[in-house]
Amino acid sequence: MSVETGRVLSLAIVLTLAVGAVPAAARHKVERKREHGEIERIAKEPLGDIPKGSLQIFISINQQKLHLYSDGVHVADTSVATGVPSLPTPLGVFSVIQKQIFHRSNLYSNAPMPFMQRITWSGVAIHEGESIGHPASHGCIRMPHDFAVRLYRLTRLGVPVIIARLELKPAEFADPHLFVHRDKSPEQVAAAPAAMPPTQRVDEAQTAQASADSDPADAAAKTAELGLRGSNQAGAEKTRATANLAKPRPAAPPGEVKAVPASKAPIAIFISRKEKKIFARQDFAPLFDAPVTIADPDKPLGTHVFTALAFTGDDRTTLRWDVVSLPEPAPPTPKADRKRRSEKYSENRHRTEERDKATGDRPLPQTPAQALSRIQIPQDAVDVISQSIVPGSSLIVSDEGFGDETGEGTNFIVVTH
Repeated sequence: MSVETGRVLSLAIVLTLAVGAVPAAARHKVERKREHGEIERIAKEPLGDIPKGSLQIFISINQQKLHLYSDGVHVADTSVATGVPSLPTPLGVFSVIQKQIFHRSNLYSNAPMPFMQRITWSGVAIHEGESIGHPASHGCIRMPHDFAVRLYRLTRLGVPVIIARLELKPAEFADPHLFVHRDKSPEQVAAAPAAMPPTQRVDEAQTAQASADSDPADAAAKTAELGLRGSNQAGAEKTRATANLAKPRPAAPPGEVKAVPASKAPIAIFISRKEKKIFARQDFAPLFDAPVTIADPDKPLGTHVFTALAFTGDDRTTLRWDVVSLPEPAPPTPKADRKRRSEKYSENRHRTEERDKATGDRPLPQTPAQALSRIQIPQDAVDVISQSIVPGSSLIVSDEGFGDETGEGTNFIVVTH
């Protein structure tokens, strides 16, 4: 072997050893940069022809599908994986309350939850995951990688997420009982319903994990690199001081009024037959509550979600709405019948699914129009809501009270099953 050949071989050995000596953390950074480039490319590819307007996310447990709507128009679908029978995904009305690109579960062995969009503080979120197309999670909604990236970039905090057993489709809806926008008159500036005190929130460990699972500076850099800064990350990364989960405390004494600060943010309104009250929240914080009168108070209303999509004219008064009504869950199935259904499912999956569609949910007790016509709201509450309501606002009418998950940092969470 010549001297020159020996030098070449020696150099090759040195380079090989040098590459092998690169710290794992450095190699990981290189891999992450490549990964970020691929993610950035995916994020720039649109989910489809998406009209500008309010986003709505619907999860169908029976289909194992996520359906995305914008401005009331269906724009995209993806297969998902929801909770297994022993840890089911809750049904009801939720919204995106936190977003984090790189998140790990502090409940289930530090499991990765990329592109996490939280819908409850107790641990339910939509995020990238595996085993798509059948129930496989601990209650979260898992999505394929590409869809998770694109959806993450598209959404903002507050986007509604409605979960039902069957597929739900919002329908255009107009009714004289729905709110319209009216500017505040001078005599109304200092008058509003009683303000509801702040509420406590949830799960200290869950919050600590949100800030501890990645370096904040690194997270900010990743956010900028992916072009996702518009996703309200400031709110998502914010460390929240939390205590035990608690329902909102009672409203201030009757007759006490407090001006509602001006804000352009959408408002969330909830009318509960159980509580016989109307509640309003804005920017994830309570505005007020007030009593309502419901005709035939012992008769069910159902659960209906109305969404203000856009103003219909230049006067910015009348709003265009859509509505979706959540099916009434069927009574619990006896254990023996569940066993027979399981055996039948193994024999003939298609026929079992068709039977579930036909008999799994009870008929709606009231149409949306019938439900609204039975509710009488105090004029001072109507005035405050009318001055604040803008596209993206929502109205939930339900027989239920709001769920225990409703608190600081949420809109109204209504769990139907």
